[in-house]
Amino acid sequence: MGVLRLVCLLNWCIGGCALASAPTINELMASLSAHHPKIMELEAEGFQRQFARDAASAAFDVQLEQDSMVRASGYYDGFMLTQRVVKPLPFGNAKLKAEYRYADGRFPVYEAEYDSLSGGEASLGIGMSLLRDRNIDKKRMAISDAEISLNEWQATQEAIRNQLYYNGMMTYLAWYEAHLALSVYESLVTTTRNRRKAIATRVDAGDLAAIALTEFDATVMGRELALQAAKQKAEQSRLKLSFYLRNRQFEPVEIETLASVPSDIQWPWGIDEGAIQDFHRTLQAHPLLKEMRFKQRLAENKVVLAENTLLPALNIEAKLARDLGRGPKSLQQTETQIGLQFSMPLGRRQAKAELGSAAQKVNALRYRYQAVEEALERDLAIASRNWHYNKQIASMQDKQAQLAESLFEQEKKRFNIGASDLFMLNSREASAINSRLSAVKAHIDVLRASLEVVFSAGEVSTYFKG
Repeated sequence: MGVLRLVCLLNWCIGGCALASAPTINELMASLSAHHPKIMELEAEGFQRQFARDAASAAFDVQLEQDSMVRASGYYDGFMLTQRVVKPLPFGNAKLKAEYRYADGRFPVYEAEYDSLSGGEASLGIGMSLLRDRNIDKKRMAISDAEISLNEWQATQEAIRNQLYYNGMMTYLAWYEAHLALSVYESLVTTTRNRRKAIATRVDAGDLAAIALTEFDATVMGRELALQAAKQKAEQSRLKLSFYLRNRQFEPVEIETLASVPSDIQWPWGIDEGAIQDFHRTLQAHPLLKEMRFKQRLAENKVVLAENTLLPALNIEAKLARDLGRGPKSLQQTETQIGLQFSMPLGRRQAKAELGSAAQKVNALRYRYQAVEEALERDLAIASRNWHYNKQIASMQDKQAQLAESLFEQEKKRFNIGASDLFMLNSREASAINSRLSAVKAHIDVLRASLEVVFSAGEVSTYFKG
């Protein structure tokens, strides 16, 4: 069913009630994307994830450190000042250090390492891990986790947008249908009241019995009651739609601005069998599945970090130092230092427990991913079949509306020549009106079904990026 066909079907319902200010689907979604508080909340939370990533990356920023020591009293009067620049490196848990140390005065023999020539000591050193923390460490894992967490949040944000836009469009269609029905009932009540005047004239002239007018008054009352119910439903739909349609101050628009509907709602999708097949092929891009994959990567990172913790620590440090200026000959040569540090806990139950827990978390997420994937496939299949059946129902409702309209027109001719009674005329008219409303609902149900297909594929937010 094309949108133009739907527009043609509904033109008689809208009549002169459509105004230029009536919101279309695109205007609704533009307003929602730019001004809805939920969207603003999502963006603010996204910025938090970006700042968390930046904070994790700061672990590799250059650091300036300073140590100083002064003997304020006692036999020795030495003082020492050390300044160093430390740059963590993104491999092997390595650190590069450039240091300058200056010392003066007298130190006890057990602090002889503080001594330096008159110009101080300059040194350059590097340290790195050979086993534990060589391939990964907490700093690098924190950066990886922060990046994955940001990507996970972007997928979560897309899923939330997908749901929000879906809810907004469903609310829009309910508002649209309610106001089309209201237009029908308003037109029907006006026509019925005019017909009552004609019937009253005929009763006064003696062409009809007085009971005919009483009977018709019951019809008028029934249709006015239906009109009141339609007004109530339309007002409720305006209130619900205003939650999604916002002004620039992020507030719901005045419901009085939603008292009319557009002649063309600018429906964005023309679903067909080919599009449905494409949605099935690209279902892996669904935001819920992307979110699950990032959760798996975060869990896998914990496994890697737990495996790293089980390794023994073997660290190496190398340092090249040179004193400057005058002083003892023992300090005038270039000094080279190489050191190794080794440690291994004899009891590793905690590390093994953490590894086992992390591995089981990965397994749990794999099973959950399978369940979510199968549920999405099921929902898309159901939505696709629902769309298919709603198309058939809409076509049948069109035919039924045409038949009911034809019967009503024939009954009017028979009534005008006195070959039919008022009861049959009202019955035919009510049947025609109900068939028209059912046809309108059927075509809007096709739009709902097509939206359900796009939502099940996770593509609503993709279309409305705002």
